[in-house]
Amino acid sequence: MTLMTDPAPAQSAPRDAFALLKTLAERQRARQDAPGFAGAPLLDLSIGNPDLAPEPRWRERLQHYVGRDDLHGYGEFRADLNQRLRERFAAYYQRRFLPPGAPALLDPQRHVVDLLGSKEGIFHSLFACLQPGEAVLMPDPSYTVYQSTARLLRARVELFACDERGQPQLESIRAEQLQGARVLVICSPSNPTGIALAPARLEQVLDFARRHDLYVVIDRAYAEIAFEPPRGGVLGGAALPAPGALERVLELHSLSKSCGVAGWRIGFAAGAPALVAKIRAAKFNADFGTFLPLQCVAAEMLDELEAIAARNSAVYAARMRRFVDGAAALGWRIAPSHGTFFLWAPLPPGFDGDDLDFVEALLDATGVLVAPGSGFGPGGAGRVRVALVQSEAVLDEALRRLRAWPALRRDAAA
Repeated sequence: MTLMTDPAPAQSAPRDAFALLKTLAERQRARQDAPGFAGAPLLDLSIGNPDLAPEPRWRERLQHYVGRDDLHGYGEFRADLNQRLRERFAAYYQRRFLPPGAPALLDPQRHVVDLLGSKEGIFHSLFACLQPGEAVLMPDPSYTVYQSTARLLRARVELFACDERGQPQLESIRAEQLQGARVLVICSPSNPTGIALAPARLEQVLDFARRHDLYVVIDRAYAEIAFEPPRGGVLGGAALPAPGALERVLELHSLSKSCGVAGWRIGFAAGAPALVAKIRAAKFNADFGTFLPLQCVAAEMLDELEAIAARNSAVYAARMRRFVDGAAALGWRIAPSHGTFFLWAPLPPGFDGDDLDFVEALLDATGVLVAPGSGFGPGGAGRVRVALVQSEAVLDEALRRLRAWPALRRDAAA
Protein backbone atom coordinates (compact mmCIF):
# COMPACT_ATOMS: atom_id res chain seq x y z
CA MET A 1 0.00 0.00 0.00
CA THR A 2 1.35 3.43 -0.93
CA LEU A 3 1.14 5.97 1.89
CA MET A 4 0.06 9.48 1.00
CA THR A 5 0.24 12.32 3.49
CA ASP A 6 -2.47 14.54 2.07
CA PRO A 7 -6.13 13.85 2.91
CA ALA A 8 -8.36 12.00 0.49
CA PRO A 9 -9.57 14.52 -2.07
CA ALA A 10 -13.23 13.65 -1.63
CA GLN A 11 -13.15 14.67 2.03
CA SER A 12 -12.23 17.78 3.92
CA ALA A 13 -10.54 17.12 7.23
CA PRO A 14 -12.60 18.21 10.26
CA ARG A 15 -11.26 19.97 13.30
CA ASP A 16 -8.50 17.93 14.91
CA ALA A 17 -8.53 18.16 18.71
CA PHE A 18 -4.83 17.51 19.10
CA ALA A 19 -3.75 20.06 16.50
CA LEU A 20 -6.01 22.65 18.10
CA LEU A 21 -4.72 21.91 21.58
CA LYS A 22 -1.11 22.09 20.49
CA THR A 23 -1.74 25.54 19.02
CA LEU A 24 -3.59 26.78 22.10
CA ALA A 25 -1.01 25.44 24.56
CA GLU A 26 1.89 26.94 22.60
CA ARG A 27 0.11 30.29 22.44
CA GLN A 28 -0.46 30.30 26.20
CA ARG A 29 3.15 29.35 26.95
CA ALA A 30 4.37 32.15 24.69
CA ARG A 31 2.22 34.60 26.65
CA GLN A 32 3.62 33.30 29.93
CA ASP A 33 7.17 33.79 28.69
CA ALA A 34 6.53 37.36 27.60
CA PRO A 35 7.73 40.19 29.88
CA GLY A 36 5.04 41.54 32.17
CA PHE A 37 2.71 38.54 31.92
CA ALA A 38 0.12 38.93 34.67
CA GLY A 39 -2.34 36.17 33.84
CA ALA A 40 -2.74 32.65 35.18
CA PRO A 41 -0.18 30.05 34.09
CA LEU A 42 -1.25 27.13 31.94
CA LEU A 43 -3.13 24.39 33.79
CA ASP A 44 -3.53 21.64 31.22
CA LEU A 45 -6.53 19.33 31.51
CA SER A 46 -6.70 18.73 27.77
CA ILE A 47 -4.47 15.73 26.99
CA GLY A 48 -4.76 12.25 28.52
CA ASN A 49 -1.14 12.01 29.60
CA PRO A 50 -1.28 10.04 32.89
CA ASP A 51 0.50 11.60 35.85
CA LEU A 52 0.51 8.38 37.90
CA ALA A 53 3.87 6.60 37.86
CA PRO A 54 4.57 2.89 38.31
CA GLU A 55 5.36 1.68 41.81
CA PRO A 56 9.05 1.72 42.78
CA ARG A 57 9.35 -2.05 42.59
CA TRP A 58 8.49 -2.03 38.89
CA ARG A 59 11.16 0.56 38.25
CA GLU A 60 13.58 -1.59 40.22
CA ARG A 61 12.65 -4.59 38.08
CA LEU A 62 13.31 -2.51 34.97
CA GLN A 63 16.70 -1.48 36.34
CA HIS A 64 17.46 -5.14 36.99
CA TYR A 65 16.78 -6.13 33.42
CA VAL A 66 18.57 -3.08 32.00
CA GLY A 67 21.62 -4.25 33.92
CA ARG A 68 21.74 -7.52 31.99
CA ASP A 69 24.18 -7.53 29.08
CA ASP A 70 22.05 -9.91 27.00
CA LEU A 71 18.98 -7.66 26.77
CA HIS A 72 20.17 -4.77 24.62
CA GLY A 73 19.81 -6.21 21.13
CA TYR A 74 16.80 -6.14 18.82
CA GLY A 75 13.67 -7.41 20.52
CA GLU A 76 12.65 -9.30 17.42
CA PHE A 77 15.55 -11.70 17.83
CA ARG A 78 14.65 -12.89 21.32
CA ALA A 79 11.67 -15.01 20.36
CA ASP A 80 11.75 -16.72 23.75
CA LEU A 81 11.12 -13.50 25.66
CA ASN A 82 8.50 -12.27 23.21
CA GLN A 83 6.70 -15.61 23.36
CA ARG A 84 6.59 -15.35 27.14
CA LEU A 85 5.19 -11.82 26.92
CA ARG A 86 2.41 -12.92 24.58
CA GLU A 87 1.68 -15.95 26.77
CA ARG A 88 1.31 -13.71 29.81
CA PHE A 89 -1.09 -11.46 27.90
CA ALA A 90 -3.18 -14.46 26.80
CA ALA A 91 -3.26 -15.68 30.41
CA TYR A 92 -4.31 -12.24 31.63
CA TYR A 93 -7.08 -12.04 29.03
CA GLN A 94 -8.35 -15.49 29.98
CA ARG A 95 -8.31 -14.65 33.68
CA ARG A 96 -9.89 -11.22 33.32
CA PHE A 97 -12.51 -11.57 30.60
CA LEU A 98 -13.66 -15.21 30.67
CA PRO A 99 -15.41 -17.15 33.44
CA PRO A 100 -13.38 -19.62 35.52
CA GLY A 101 -13.02 -22.97 33.82
CA ALA A 102 -13.66 -21.65 30.30
CA PRO A 103 -11.53 -23.24 27.55
CA ALA A 104 -8.40 -21.29 26.60
CA LEU A 105 -9.40 -18.64 24.08
CA LEU A 106 -6.21 -17.07 22.73
CA ASP A 107 -3.30 -18.83 21.06
CA PRO A 108 -0.35 -16.54 21.88
CA GLN A 109 1.23 -17.22 18.48
CA ARG A 110 -1.82 -16.82 16.24
CA HIS A 111 -3.98 -14.37 18.18
CA VAL A 112 -1.61 -11.95 19.96
CA VAL A 113 1.00 -9.41 18.85
CA ASP A 114 2.69 -6.92 21.15
CA LEU A 115 2.73 -3.25 20.21
CA LEU A 116 4.60 -0.04 20.98
CA GLY A 117 1.44 1.14 22.73
CA SER A 118 -2.13 0.79 21.50
CA LYS A 119 -1.84 4.00 19.46
CA GLU A 120 0.59 2.16 17.18
CA GLY A 121 -2.01 -0.58 17.03
CA ILE A 122 -4.56 1.85 15.61
CA PHE A 123 -2.29 2.60 12.67
CA HIS A 124 -1.28 -1.01 12.05
CA SER A 125 -4.80 -2.38 12.36
CA LEU A 126 -6.20 0.09 9.84
CA PHE A 127 -3.17 -0.45 7.60
CA ALA A 128 -3.95 -4.19 7.69
CA CYS A 129 -7.62 -3.67 6.78
CA LEU A 130 -7.77 -0.82 4.29
CA GLN A 131 -6.79 0.07 0.76
CA PRO A 132 -6.99 3.63 -0.62
CA GLY A 133 -10.57 4.60 -1.35
CA GLU A 134 -12.08 2.00 0.98
CA ALA A 135 -14.08 3.08 4.00
CA VAL A 136 -13.80 2.84 7.75
CA LEU A 137 -16.91 3.30 9.89
CA MET A 138 -16.68 4.97 13.30
CA PRO A 139 -18.96 6.70 15.79
CA ASP A 140 -19.23 10.46 15.95
CA PRO A 141 -17.49 11.61 18.14
CA SER A 142 -14.37 9.44 18.11
CA TYR A 143 -10.70 9.59 19.07
CA THR A 144 -9.16 11.72 16.34
CA VAL A 145 -6.26 9.34 15.65
CA TYR A 146 -8.70 6.89 14.01
CA GLN A 147 -9.72 9.58 11.55
CA SER A 148 -6.26 10.99 10.88
CA THR A 149 -4.81 7.50 10.35
CA ALA A 150 -7.55 6.61 7.88
CA ARG A 151 -6.93 9.80 5.93
CA LEU A 152 -3.20 9.14 5.95
CA LEU A 153 -4.02 5.82 4.27
CA ARG A 154 -6.31 7.68 1.82
CA ALA A 155 -9.32 5.79 3.10
CA ARG A 156 -12.79 7.27 3.51
CA VAL A 157 -13.98 8.11 7.01
CA GLU A 158 -17.69 7.44 7.44
CA LEU A 159 -19.09 8.72 10.72
CA PHE A 160 -22.32 7.49 12.24
CA ALA A 161 -24.39 8.90 15.08
CA CYS A 162 -24.61 7.91 18.73
CA ASP A 163 -27.83 8.05 20.75
CA GLU A 164 -28.51 10.26 23.76
CA ARG A 165 -26.78 7.70 26.03
CA GLY A 166 -23.65 7.75 23.85
CA GLN A 167 -24.28 4.30 22.36
CA PRO A 168 -23.61 3.82 18.62
CA GLN A 169 -26.67 3.93 16.39
CA LEU A 170 -25.84 1.39 13.72
CA GLU A 171 -29.24 1.91 12.10
CA SER A 172 -28.11 5.42 11.16
CA ILE A 173 -25.44 4.03 8.80
CA ARG A 174 -26.59 4.67 5.24
CA ALA A 175 -26.19 2.31 2.31
CA GLU A 176 -23.77 4.63 0.53
CA GLN A 177 -21.55 4.68 3.62
CA LEU A 178 -21.23 0.91 3.41
CA GLN A 179 -19.94 1.05 -0.16
CA GLY A 180 -16.32 -0.14 0.04
CA ALA A 181 -16.46 -0.34 3.87
CA ARG A 182 -13.96 -2.82 5.28
CA VAL A 183 -13.74 -2.10 9.01
CA LEU A 184 -15.68 -0.61 11.89
CA VAL A 185 -13.66 1.05 14.69
CA ILE A 186 -15.01 1.66 18.16
CA CYS A 187 -13.55 2.54 21.56
CA SER A 188 -14.94 1.17 24.83
CA PRO A 189 -14.82 2.78 27.32
CA SER A 190 -14.76 5.64 24.87
CA ASN A 191 -12.23 8.35 24.40
CA PRO A 192 -13.56 11.07 24.45
CA THR A 193 -16.93 10.30 26.07
CA GLY A 194 -15.99 7.85 28.84
CA ILE A 195 -19.02 5.73 27.91
CA ALA A 196 -18.75 1.94 27.80
CA LEU A 197 -20.42 -0.06 25.07
CA ALA A 198 -23.52 -1.74 26.50
CA PRO A 199 -23.48 -5.58 26.21
CA ALA A 200 -26.54 -5.61 23.95
CA ARG A 201 -25.01 -2.93 21.73
CA LEU A 202 -21.76 -4.90 21.48
CA GLU A 203 -23.77 -7.87 20.23
CA GLN A 204 -25.38 -5.59 17.65
CA VAL A 205 -21.96 -4.35 16.50
CA LEU A 206 -20.72 -7.92 16.02
CA ASP A 207 -23.88 -8.96 14.20
CA PHE A 208 -23.72 -5.88 11.97
CA ALA A 209 -20.10 -6.68 11.10
CA ARG A 210 -20.94 -10.28 10.28
CA ARG A 211 -23.84 -9.28 8.01
CA HIS A 212 -21.75 -6.72 6.15
CA ASP A 213 -18.47 -8.68 6.14
CA LEU A 214 -16.54 -6.08 8.13
CA TYR A 215 -13.58 -6.35 10.42
CA VAL A 216 -14.10 -4.76 13.85
CA VAL A 217 -11.30 -2.98 15.72
CA ILE A 218 -12.21 -2.32 19.35
CA ASP A 219 -9.89 0.04 21.19
CA ARG A 220 -9.78 -1.24 24.80
CA ALA A 221 -6.95 0.99 26.02
CA TYR A 222 -9.13 2.05 28.98
CA ALA A 223 -10.63 -1.37 29.75
CA GLU A 224 -8.99 -1.48 33.19
CA ILE A 225 -9.91 2.12 34.12
CA ALA A 226 -13.44 1.12 35.08
CA PHE A 227 -15.56 2.30 37.99
CA GLU A 228 -17.93 -0.64 38.42
CA PRO A 229 -16.68 -3.89 40.00
CA PRO A 230 -16.42 -6.95 37.73
CA ARG A 231 -19.43 -9.25 37.82
CA GLY A 232 -18.50 -12.69 39.05
CA GLY A 233 -14.85 -11.71 38.77
CA VAL A 234 -15.17 -11.13 35.01
CA LEU A 235 -14.55 -7.66 33.59
CA GLY A 236 -17.14 -6.70 30.99
CA GLY A 237 -16.73 -5.32 27.49
CA ALA A 238 -14.69 -8.06 25.83
CA ALA A 239 -15.72 -9.00 22.29
CA LEU A 240 -13.41 -11.90 21.51
CA PRO A 241 -15.30 -14.52 23.57
CA ALA A 242 -18.40 -14.04 21.40
CA PRO A 243 -19.10 -16.79 18.81
CA GLY A 244 -17.20 -16.15 15.59
CA ALA A 245 -15.52 -12.99 16.91
CA LEU A 246 -11.98 -14.35 16.64
CA GLU A 247 -12.26 -14.37 12.85
CA ARG A 248 -13.10 -10.68 12.40
CA VAL A 249 -12.44 -8.77 15.64
CA LEU A 250 -9.21 -7.20 16.84
CA GLU A 251 -9.01 -5.76 20.35
CA LEU A 252 -6.31 -3.23 21.27
CA HIS A 253 -5.05 -3.23 24.86
CA SER A 254 -2.50 -1.10 26.68
CA LEU A 255 -0.57 -0.92 29.94
CA SER A 256 -0.18 2.86 29.57
CA LYS A 257 -3.20 3.98 31.58
CA SER A 258 -3.79 0.98 33.80
CA CYS A 259 -0.17 0.77 35.01
CA GLY A 260 1.00 4.39 34.70
CA VAL A 261 3.63 3.54 32.08
CA ALA A 262 2.47 5.59 29.09
CA GLY A 263 6.05 6.44 28.09
CA TRP A 264 7.12 2.80 28.15
CA ARG A 265 4.92 2.08 25.09
CA ILE A 266 3.55 -1.39 25.86
CA GLY A 267 0.37 -2.59 24.19
CA PHE A 268 -1.21 -5.59 22.50
CA ALA A 269 -3.46 -6.45 19.59
CA ALA A 270 -5.46 -9.64 20.07
CA GLY A 271 -7.93 -11.43 17.86
CA ALA A 272 -8.27 -12.20 14.16
CA PRO A 273 -5.23 -14.24 13.02
CA ALA A 274 -5.22 -12.66 9.54
CA LEU A 275 -4.85 -9.18 11.02
CA VAL A 276 -2.36 -10.26 13.68
CA ALA A 277 -0.15 -11.78 10.96
CA LYS A 278 -0.28 -8.60 8.88
CA ILE A 279 0.58 -6.43 11.89
CA ARG A 280 3.47 -8.69 12.84
CA ALA A 281 4.84 -8.54 9.28
CA ALA A 282 4.55 -4.73 9.18
CA LYS A 283 6.27 -4.36 12.53
CA PHE A 284 9.14 -6.61 11.46
CA ASN A 285 9.84 -4.07 8.74
CA ALA A 286 9.25 -1.04 10.96
CA ASP A 287 10.60 -1.37 14.49
CA PHE A 288 12.25 -4.76 15.28
CA GLY A 289 10.39 -5.07 18.55
CA THR A 290 10.05 -3.52 21.99
CA PHE A 291 13.11 -2.89 24.17
CA LEU A 292 13.77 -6.26 25.81
CA PRO A 293 13.91 -5.08 29.45
CA LEU A 294 10.47 -3.53 28.95
CA GLN A 295 9.16 -6.83 27.58
CA CYS A 296 10.47 -8.64 30.65
CA VAL A 297 8.87 -6.22 33.12
CA ALA A 298 5.60 -6.08 31.18
CA ALA A 299 5.33 -9.88 31.34
CA GLU A 300 5.59 -9.67 35.13
CA MET A 301 3.12 -6.77 35.36
CA LEU A 302 0.53 -8.71 33.38
CA ASP A 303 0.45 -11.31 36.14
CA GLU A 304 -0.61 -8.59 38.60
CA LEU A 305 -2.49 -6.26 36.29
CA GLU A 306 -5.82 -6.44 38.11
CA ALA A 307 -4.31 -5.21 41.38
CA ILE A 308 -2.20 -2.52 39.72
CA ALA A 309 -5.15 -1.21 37.72
CA ALA A 310 -7.49 -1.26 40.72
CA ARG A 311 -5.20 1.09 42.63
CA ASN A 312 -4.97 3.52 39.72
CA SER A 313 -8.70 3.32 38.97
CA ALA A 314 -9.44 4.25 42.58
CA VAL A 315 -7.32 7.39 42.19
CA TYR A 316 -9.11 8.41 39.00
CA ALA A 317 -12.54 7.65 40.50
CA ALA A 318 -11.76 9.92 43.47
CA ARG A 319 -10.61 12.69 41.15
CA MET A 320 -13.76 12.32 39.08
CA ARG A 321 -16.02 12.64 42.12
CA ARG A 322 -14.05 15.65 43.31
CA PHE A 323 -14.25 17.50 39.99
CA VAL A 324 -17.89 16.61 39.30
CA ASP A 325 -18.91 17.81 42.77
CA GLY A 326 -16.83 20.96 42.48
CA ALA A 327 -18.26 21.81 39.09
CA ALA A 328 -21.81 21.13 40.31
CA ALA A 329 -21.29 23.71 43.08
CA LEU A 330 -20.72 26.23 40.28
CA GLY A 331 -23.88 25.18 38.44
CA TRP A 332 -21.98 23.11 35.88
CA ARG A 333 -23.59 19.65 35.79
CA ILE A 334 -21.30 16.93 34.43
CA ALA A 335 -22.23 13.25 34.38
CA PRO A 336 -19.55 10.89 35.75
CA SER A 337 -17.95 8.58 33.18
CA HIS A 338 -18.31 4.79 33.03
CA GLY A 339 -14.53 4.54 32.72
CA THR A 340 -11.37 6.30 31.48
CA PHE A 341 -10.00 9.40 33.21
CA PHE A 342 -12.04 11.76 31.02
CA LEU A 343 -15.17 13.77 31.69
CA TRP A 344 -17.36 14.56 28.67
CA ALA A 345 -18.98 17.78 29.74
CA PRO A 346 -21.68 19.96 28.21
CA LEU A 347 -20.84 23.64 28.08
CA PRO A 348 -21.72 25.39 31.35
CA PRO A 349 -25.02 27.28 31.60
CA GLY A 350 -24.96 30.47 29.59
CA PHE A 351 -22.37 29.22 27.07
CA ASP A 352 -24.41 28.18 24.07
CA GLY A 353 -22.02 28.96 21.25
CA ASP A 354 -19.08 27.19 19.66
CA ASP A 355 -17.25 24.88 22.08
CA LEU A 356 -13.91 26.09 20.68
CA ASP A 357 -14.91 29.67 21.54
CA PHE A 358 -15.60 28.51 25.09
CA VAL A 359 -12.25 26.69 25.31
CA GLU A 360 -10.40 29.81 24.15
CA ALA A 361 -12.32 32.09 26.50
CA LEU A 362 -11.67 29.75 29.42
CA LEU A 363 -7.96 29.56 28.61
CA ASP A 364 -7.61 33.32 28.17
CA ALA A 365 -9.40 34.10 31.43
CA THR A 366 -8.17 31.31 33.72
CA GLY A 367 -5.23 29.50 32.09
CA VAL A 368 -7.21 26.24 32.27
CA LEU A 369 -7.12 24.28 29.00
CA VAL A 370 -9.68 21.60 28.13
CA ALA A 371 -10.30 19.88 24.80
CA PRO A 372 -13.05 21.15 22.45
CA GLY A 373 -15.59 18.42 21.79
CA SER A 374 -15.95 19.33 18.12
CA GLY A 375 -12.30 18.35 17.67
CA PHE A 376 -13.45 14.73 17.97
CA GLY A 377 -16.09 15.06 15.27
CA PRO A 378 -19.23 17.12 14.58
CA GLY A 379 -21.10 15.03 17.15
CA GLY A 380 -18.91 16.51 19.86
CA ALA A 381 -20.05 20.07 19.24
CA GLY A 382 -21.19 21.84 22.37
CA ARG A 383 -19.06 19.71 24.70
CA VAL A 384 -15.56 19.67 26.13
CA ARG A 385 -13.34 16.82 27.31
CA VAL A 386 -11.68 17.24 30.70
CA ALA A 387 -8.65 15.00 31.40
CA LEU A 388 -8.26 14.21 35.10
CA VAL A 389 -4.54 13.53 34.86
CA GLN A 390 -3.45 16.00 37.52
CA SER A 391 -3.29 15.67 41.29
CA GLU A 392 -6.26 16.59 43.47
CA ALA A 393 -4.42 19.77 44.48
CA VAL A 394 -4.13 20.82 40.83
CA LEU A 395 -7.77 19.96 40.16
CA ASP A 396 -8.75 22.04 43.19
CA GLU A 397 -6.75 24.93 41.72
CA ALA A 398 -8.61 24.52 38.41
CA LEU A 399 -11.93 24.64 40.27
CA ARG A 400 -10.75 27.70 42.21
CA ARG A 401 -9.97 29.48 38.94
CA LEU A 402 -13.36 28.52 37.54
CA ARG A 403 -15.03 29.84 40.68
CA ALA A 404 -13.25 33.16 40.25
CA TRP A 405 -14.14 33.53 36.57
CA PRO A 406 -16.85 36.21 36.42
CA ALA A 407 -18.44 34.80 33.27
CA LEU A 408 -19.04 31.39 34.84
CA ARG A 409 -20.00 32.80 38.23
CA ARG A 410 -22.52 35.17 36.70
CA ASP A 411 -24.12 32.52 34.49
CA ALA A 412 -24.25 29.96 37.32
CA ALA A 413 -26.10 32.45 39.52
CA ALA A 414 -28.57 33.42 36.80
